[in-house]
Amino acid sequence: MKIGFSTLVCPNWDLATIVSKASEYGFNGVELRGVRGELALTEIPEVAGDPARTRSMFTDANVELVCLGTSCTLSSRHRKKAALERAELAENIELASRLRCPYVRVFVGDVQGGEARESTLSRVAGELIRMAPFAAEHKVTVLVQNAGDFSGSADLWYLCDCASHPAIRACWDACSAMTVPERPTTSIPRLGRKIGLMHVCDGEFDGSGFMAGGYKLPGSGNVGWDRAIELLKGVMYQDYLIFEWPKLWDRSLGCPDAVLPEVATYLRQRVEEEQAILTAYKGDKKAPVFRSLPPRATTRSE
Repeated sequence: MKIGFSTLVCPNWDLATIVSKASEYGFNGVELRGVRGELALTEIPEVAGDPARTRSMFTDANVELVCLGTSCTLSSRHRKKAALERAELAENIELASRLRCPYVRVFVGDVQGGEARESTLSRVAGELIRMAPFAAEHKVTVLVQNAGDFSGSADLWYLCDCASHPAIRACWDACSAMTVPERPTTSIPRLGRKIGLMHVCDGEFDGSGFMAGGYKLPGSGNVGWDRAIELLKGVMYQDYLIFEWPKLWDRSLGCPDAVLPEVATYLRQRVEEEQAILTAYKGDKKAPVFRSLPPRATTRSE
């Protein structure tokens, strides 16, 4: 596994600062979710104006551009809005291709008014099926993220399974899942290799899914990141853990120069920690006891 951070962490940094700080603090990559507060990546000259120069900036610093994070949703039942969202996604896929960025992230969206959630979910699946060949043609994978009305892993599993295409995978946000509430011990085994990207943050959630006290750094809440990373190792996950810290919307959160070194140290330790050998019987008091069998008597013919 590799570690990175979303630019939501650092809403005041320009692109050069983002790349240099990622290298300085020991991160392998960056998810671009806006630069200096501007979220429309295709409209940012630093990103889209000269893709070759942008690629070189990352390459020279030995930092990967992991993902373009968009605001696209795929749930609208209104044709004009759906067409606009589709066009925005296509523009970001084309930009990602020019930047040689492997992932573009979208949201499922929300249940449409007066409609059963299954109907909305089926329409999102149809949009993913429609966009998958276009993404594949540009050598980009679309990551659909859980959020809002579709925060559980069963919804994401359904969408990825309906698309059944290597260009469609899941971006899993464990904090969003905790609002359902659903723990990583359910989500990760269910989604398995469908996970293309993990968003990492933490908080203190009660049994109903309410988060008290705001966001916390990974490992300091009760999401259970130590165990989650063990489970990711168990499903042979080899992609990114992306630290997401929504400072763009909550200015009370810690500043990036304070939190990023601490997060990098924590994630690196968890990733590099030796995996324990697991057994189905370990710690099970009722595990069967296998006694040695008596030697088998041999006959003359043997």
